[in-house]
Amino acid sequence: MPKPLMSPGVADPATTTGRDLRAIIQSPMKKEIVMKDHPRSMHLDLLARARAALASHAEGDADIAEIIADLDTAILSIDRAPVAWSIPVYLATIGHGHGTTNVVAVSYRGLQVQVATFCRSQWGEINDSRDPGSLDDAMVIRDYFNLHPEDQLTSRMEWIDPDFGYDPERLEIGNYIALSSSHISWPTTEKIDEWITLDPCHRPVSIADTHYGWVIATAPSSFGDKSEIPADLFHALTFARGLGCNYLILDRDASTTDRLPCYEW
Repeated sequence: MPKPLMSPGVADPATTTGRDLRAIIQSPMKKEIVMKDHPRSMHLDLLARARAALASHAEGDADIAEIIADLDTAILSIDRAPVAWSIPVYLATIGHGHGTTNVVAVSYRGLQVQVATFCRSQWGEINDSRDPGSLDDAMVIRDYFNLHPEDQLTSRMEWIDPDFGYDPERLEIGNYIALSSSHISWPTTEKIDEWITLDPCHRPVSIADTHYGWVIATAPSSFGDKSEIPADLFHALTFARGLGCNYLILDRDASTTDRLPCYEW
């Protein structure tokens, strides 16, 4: 007899990792939370609306200004990354007489449906007179593989991490991040040169010249008039702040990231 299948979330006592998730596919007790469809564009729009609603109250309120800065970071991260956070992916491999079939889904239910579809298509291979179309997916999967041991089902769950468009081994990241000055345009460099001649209290950002580039504080509380900060520089500062960096170093010899545009000058 095949080994009994476990309920989802219970580790297999025969393994040390509990990573074999056959029960994820086969247990009829598995429940899912059904959420209203909320595509990426709607999520971005929601964040933008929240930002706009707070903007009129930001003047003179450091807490609201900080929240707006965090929203800017979130919007940029979601806008530039195909997947902005890690997501679980369910994988199944079916070994059968004609080779191997691999299926993948972003939910337990989606994987179960695909595996059950395979089992129904091969139902004639087992000695069972029932109509597989009248059976639920979990029963079809369980009975097919129990009655057809020549076919093998294995499954697991993997996490897909987001691609933020930078190689942490290549970029210099710590309390600061060093990025190529090609991430800002020539007009912005001219504006920065103007700022350097001003008294520090009159600059829209806290900035210092390094001869090869500039060091700029990323904290919104260090900004002066935000309307004076060019969009390309603002996005670079937001990118740096999103990585937990307090300072952005723009240097002509530093690395680039494909999450920010590059300019030739």
